[in-house]
Amino acid sequence: MYNYIVMGTIVQCVATVLINTQKCAKRLINMSMTPRQNTILQLLNERQFITVQELAQLTFTSPSSIRRDLTYLQNNGLVTRSHGGVTLPDPARGVASFHDRRSKSVAEKRLIAKKAAVLLKDNQSILLDGSSTAACMLPHIAKLTGITLFTNNISTALAAIELGIDTHCIGGFSVNRSAVLSGIQAYKAVSEIRPDIFFFSAQSLSKSGVISDPISEENHFRYLALQNAKFSVFLCDSEKFDAESLYELTTVDRIDACVFDKPFPELKTKCKILI
Repeated sequence: MYNYIVMGTIVQCVATVLINTQKCAKRLINMSMTPRQNTILQLLNERQFITVQELAQLTFTSPSSIRRDLTYLQNNGLVTRSHGGVTLPDPARGVASFHDRRSKSVAEKRLIAKKAAVLLKDNQSILLDGSSTAACMLPHIAKLTGITLFTNNISTALAAIELGIDTHCIGGFSVNRSAVLSGIQAYKAVSEIRPDIFFFSAQSLSKSGVISDPISEENHFRYLALQNAKFSVFLCDSEKFDAESLYELTTVDRIDACVFDKPFPELKTKCKILI
C-alpha cells in the first residue's frame, strides 16, 4: 500500500540533508532560465499572443517541450497560458512559485487556518495538499494527539516532523523544481489512502463556484484525493475570489466545507462556509 510513500523516519533523513542545503535550494529557485525560455519571453515582448505551434517552429523544438517550458514560466509568474497559446501575465493574476506563495497573504492564510482548526479532532488521519495555505494548518494539528499526517509537500512534511507530528510524505517528482511532489507515484499513493479529512487550496474560485488551478499535476493530485477523503475542506483567501485558472478541479457544491478570510457574497452554494 505504501510503496510510494516515504515514511517519517526516511523523511527525517531527507530533512537533515535539505535543512543543510537551504542555500542551495534558494539558488535552484532563482537559477537562470534556459536560453529557449528566455527566447519565449523575448518573443512575447514583441507580440500580444503567440501559439504553442508558433513557438515550436520559431525555436526549432517540439510542442511538448514548449509546453513544459510554458508550465515552468507560468508557475513562476512570467507568462499566462490560454487555450492553444500564451501571453504575458496580468500582474494581478500571475502564478508564483511555492516559496513566493508561502510569503503572500500570510495573515489571511493564518486566519483561514485558525477558522478551519475547529474541524480538527484527536486521532484523525489528515491529508494536506502541497499548497502554502494548507501548510498553515500545522500549528493547530500539532496541538492534537494520535494524528497521522499525509502530505505531498516536502517543506510541509519537514515542518510537521519538527512539530512532532507523525508524518508520511507522499513521494513523486518535483513539480517545477518546487517542494511539491506529484506524478504517477504520487497519484498511486494518494489513491491508496482514505484520510478522515483533506485540506486543500487552489489558485482560483469563480462566482459560479468553480475551483480551478493553472498547474495540472497539482490539480490531478487533488482530484484523486477528493475521491477518497471522508471529509474535504477548501481553504481560499479573498485574493482568489472571482477568478478562473486553466484547469478546473471541482465545484464548491461537491466540497464538504469551505473556509474563507472574508465573505464572498456573489458566491451561491449549498456548501458549508466558515468565515
